[in-house]
Amino acid sequence: MKLQDILTYIGDNIERDDTLAEHWAESVATFPAELPRFLDPESATEAREFASLPVEADRELREAALQIAASPELLHLAWHCQRLLWDHLEYEAEKVARWPLLDRRLGDLSGAFYLLIALEAVSRMRAVHERLGIPEKISRDSCCDYTEKLSMYREHHDGHFGILPSALAWLRHLVRGDLYCLGRHQYMVKPFGGHLKAYRHRQSRRLIALAMAGERFDCEGFAAQTDSPGSWTAGLIETTTEVVGTPISPFGQAVDRELRLPLSEWDLALSPGDMILEVHIPSGGSMTLDRCQDSMRQALEFFPRHFPDTHFVGFATHSWILNPQLEQIYRADSNMVKWQRELYLFPVPSSNQAGVFFVFGKHEIDVNTAPRNTSLRRAFVDHLANGGRLIESGMFMLLEDFASEEDQVYRKQWQD
Repeated sequence: MKLQDILTYIGDNIERDDTLAEHWAESVATFPAELPRFLDPESATEAREFASLPVEADRELREAALQIAASPELLHLAWHCQRLLWDHLEYEAEKVARWPLLDRRLGDLSGAFYLLIALEAVSRMRAVHERLGIPEKISRDSCCDYTEKLSMYREHHDGHFGILPSALAWLRHLVRGDLYCLGRHQYMVKPFGGHLKAYRHRQSRRLIALAMAGERFDCEGFAAQTDSPGSWTAGLIETTTEVVGTPISPFGQAVDRELRLPLSEWDLALSPGDMILEVHIPSGGSMTLDRCQDSMRQALEFFPRHFPDTHFVGFATHSWILNPQLEQIYRADSNMVKWQRELYLFPVPSSNQAGVFFVFGKHEIDVNTAPRNTSLRRAFVDHLANGGRLIESGMFMLLEDFASEEDQVYRKQWQD
């Protein structure tokens, strides 16, 4: 079976051959004589149930599996794709996102082709979790991405069950055993990627972040492109006695002034590359402050118990949910804003429509025709229609500060 023959069969552009060509000979050599596990109806149903997907998905999954099994071309393609995805974790995620849609051969079942491949991750994840002693409830909860990605697919494909190729690579975190859903949020241990250093005062325990040298900001203190009108550049000078730099407020904005911190009084508390618990925020609403904080407490118990050799200094992430302007764009009493107030926000490079995909299911919207059926959608559409932009922001919360009983600790420190 030649790859180009398969691409011709599915009616795809032959130029995509470079995306799928890697490891093709190996996939052909390992092609099984029996039906692969991920196409077996019972195995697919078991994985679907474990991932808490609706039983209604079984019909389309079974129909897709039958059509794939009856076509040598589709069967070889499915075998190859699942091997690239799960057996070759180094295969680039960007290439996975460019895999062909199969509408011409499978019609409404094209998304089910990739959902069957996606569900193969469940059995592999369970094997990893069993070796690590992960409780089954956490294993089940950690499959929450399936529900999110399936819901988004169904919303834009007339209710059919499936998943897009662009959503597949993220599920590799389950196979690697490094992503866990603990309460409201998901976590994995990663190096801190923020372009800042945070210093703590030895006596007062106040914390302040300084931007890395060369970072550029606009007139509001948000991250800017290098050629943006009115933008300015941060500086950071470190000597043996002091550090001089551009402060970042916990409200998520850099301040165009110079701040001197004597190292006889201030210690470095966070810098790029330090290990943190990276927070990921699944869709689903009900992101109350209590649920967010309870989830973070669960993470602080879970990782030392199951990964005792792993150390981290706090939590961090970046997201459209952390947009510092949400208090004005949306509602000051929203759950997202309440959580923001407990964190140290910082600017990150961003598009001007951050969050549009997660709120509307598409990367760009027409403000004249975009749906306005929720309060958040209405707020976004109105803001964009008035010439506003939607940005994302980063956040961190260090362990010492999370353990504090005080609320809004970083904002109070900044005001002091």
